[in-house]
Amino acid sequence: MNQFCPISFKQVNERAAQVNAALTVFSLLLFLLTSQKWILLILCIDFFIRGFLDPSYSPFGTVSKTILRISKVKPAMVNAGPKIFAAKIGFIFCCVTGICYLIHFYRISLIAGALLGFFAALEALFRFCVACKIYPFICKQP
Repeated sequence: MNQFCPISFKQVNERAAQVNAALTVFSLLLFLLTSQKWILLILCIDFFIRGFLDPSYSPFGTVSKTILRISKVKPAMVNAGPKIFAAKIGFIFCCVTGICYLIHFYRISLIAGALLGFFAALEALFRFCVACKIYPFICKQP
């Protein structure tokens, strides 16, 4: 993905993003099976760190880098801007899922969580980042 990025000239490892997405899918499935609210809290914190702070401090990012290093997978560097945007969108979906769950809007919580899981699964399995495809249309340079 060699898209123009108006907010970042940084690069990220797309393989790490795939592992992050797989961890997100796993976390969401675990939440849906156990209803443990702390799982969503960890996921929200991780998305917030990746989207709004510094992705190098992300717990999922640390796990992903460790898995890739042990597996000796070669990095595939891509533009960081769309991935940061995707993390922000993930944070919003995660917050909607958690808030709706807490106020007993279980159906909306399930839908938001399922959409987040679906989008994360697309990234994890096929390297297809939906938010990254939307990114160039939303974040245009003036």
